Amino acid sequence: MARQKEYKRLANSAFKHAAEEESAQLMAQWKILGARYLELAKQSEKNDESTTIYDPIPWDRLRNN
Repeated sequence: MARQKEYKRLANSAFKHAAEEESAQLMAQWKILGARYLELAKQSEKNDESTTIYDPIPWDRLRNN
């Protein structure tokens, strides 16, 4: 569940950046990044139900925000 929460936090951050961006191109890129993080959150939820070995986020090095 921690991975899913972190991906959703990253997605929300990307969408916040998109909302504040003046450049249409950069806004679109922030939105795409946010959408990819949401996809990772969904995948993470599915992976929690199985035995997953690979984890792309180094959880031991995450800073608490």
